[in-house]
Amino acid sequence: MDFPLTLTYGATTLDLDRDLRWVDDLTWSPVAQTKVRSITGAWIVDAMPRAGGKPITLQGGANDALLTRADLLILRAWLDIPEGVFTLQHQGQTYQVCFDHGDAEESQALAAEPYVPYSDPEAADYYCNVKLRFFVKD
Repeated sequence: MDFPLTLTYGATTLDLDRDLRWVDDLTWSPVAQTKVRSITGAWIVDAMPRAGGKPITLQGGANDALLTRADLLILRAWLDIPEGVFTLQHQGQTYQVCFDHGDAEESQALAAEPYVPYSDPEAADYYCNVKLRFFVKD
């Protein structure tokens, strides 16, 4: 099927390249678990369901999933919205997501490289190796 890939905030919808792949779709565990060995050597396991936070990392390559600088500037502006909740449409599913900035000084939520590294990039110039990091807001 031909599903759109969009990110919406308020009245603004950004069409993303459908070739962005959800690279961590099957790696997240809905179960949080800790285990320690007891004095007898047996495992003591504590497990609970996670309350949300599933990661959604959308990633493209060097020659696919290109975004324009104009689109990246919109995404960059959205990064500045503390606790912003966005609507992500992916493969016919709808998710309420937040950018996953990580805990470093630099945000880990957005990465991209110029397809052609011009010294004076314009809004229509393309960027590759795009990576967008979100987590599902439950």
